[in-house]
Amino acid sequence: MFASRHIALVASFGMALASFSAAHAQTAAQQLPAGTTLSTAPNGALPVTNPANAASAPTEGAQMVKGITGAATAATPGALGENGLPSIDNATPGNVAGLLSYCIHKKYVNSTTSRSVARKLAKRADVKNDQNYSLGGQGLLSNATSMPFDVSTLDKSKRVKLCSDLTKKGQELQ
Repeated sequence: MFASRHIALVASFGMALASFSAAHAQTAAQQLPAGTTLSTAPNGALPVTNPANAASAPTEGAQMVKGITGAATAATPGALGENGLPSIDNATPGNVAGLLSYCIHKKYVNSTTSRSVARKLAKRADVKNDQNYSLGGQGLLSNATSMPFDVSTLDKSKRVKLCSDLTKKGQELQ
């Protein structure tokens, strides 16, 4: 009789441990990778699955970006110029370098020039300390407003054009 109670107790403990492990694995799977930028301090243990969601944050590895209040999209009134693209005039060298890396990774540009420009800019001391580099790597154009523009909301042809324009701007900034 003692043995059957002992087995039942061990079985109950095992089930509880399995439930805890499953819940922990689910939480861990929702955390963002290191280098993710956020506009607000971490909010408890709630992970963020959308970088535009500034209300909560991941638990580890995030870079805090001050003054960001969400992201503008192609549908945001006034976000696009007459050519259907956001302005890159006020983009910092760090943001340009990050965006070029994003463009290369997403295959919107595939030239040696774009890669070379991105690498040269990324080596600059002012770029290494620029929080907008991280934003650019996520496809967010920081154009001197508190709300960066989400490049992924543009049509593909516009993304390709923007990436080409960023290569030219990066050449000017070298």
